[in-house]
Amino acid sequence: MALGGEGWYADPQDARRLRWWDGTAWTAHTHDGVGSTAAHHSPLPRWWGGLTVALQVGLLLNVATSLYVLYVDQQILAFVEELRLRPDTVTEADGTRIDTLMLQSSVALLAWLGTGLLFIIWSYTVHHSARMDRSVLRHGSGWAIGGWFVPFLSFWRPFQMVLDVRRGATGDADLPTTRTLGWWWATFWASYAAGMVATFYYRALESTSDDEAGRVLDHFASAASWERGSELIAIVSALLAVAVVREVRSLVTAERA
Repeated sequence: MALGGEGWYADPQDARRLRWWDGTAWTAHTHDGVGSTAAHHSPLPRWWGGLTVALQVGLLLNVATSLYVLYVDQQILAFVEELRLRPDTVTEADGTRIDTLMLQSSVALLAWLGTGLLFIIWSYTVHHSARMDRSVLRHGSGWAIGGWFVPFLSFWRPFQMVLDVRRGATGDADLPTTRTLGWWWATFWASYAAGMVATFYYRALESTSDDEAGRVLDHFASAASWERGSELIAIVSALLAVAVVREVRSLVTAERA
């Protein structure tokens, strides 16, 4: 069998077990029981390192877009306050400006979707590779993709897949969860929840008649306030995600003893 990068491969001396190939030579590190399945997993591709860098850049881009959304929300709240206190001073151009800012801020959603796609490819690629010690993995690689789309299961399965990669990279079935990991996942869902509340208020605007000006302004202000909270938490989550990605990369690229 032709060998590529470092990873677990069937031991040439005993096909019933795996032996660690460091990229140039066999090591003394072995384990039993899954040699037949590991042979079907390819070495971790070299481009995974570049993908790791791209993922971190994407997360930092999300921070930048979230900062812009925060600016837009502040402008919305100032606009609403002006309408409440001095409605005669507000012009049609002011309303057009707010509409333009809101349209431009929608790029943040595209940034998050793009980064999410990078994260899925990144985690699936490493989990499916021969770099993983498959004896300590608890989930199939397909869950790195499907875990995001199954209702309710998506609340915890993507997080479990990151834990799985850490276990597979180290061969430690009991590798503890760090605070950074926990806070990353908690802030991710807190941001999502606040964003859903903001979406509820924005949609409520569509069912509010023009005769209910007070309610329109209340819904508009509530939507911007909740969105502001969501983006603040999202910034924290993105920065924690960068730390998580770096930690996983260091575990994956560390040499085996």
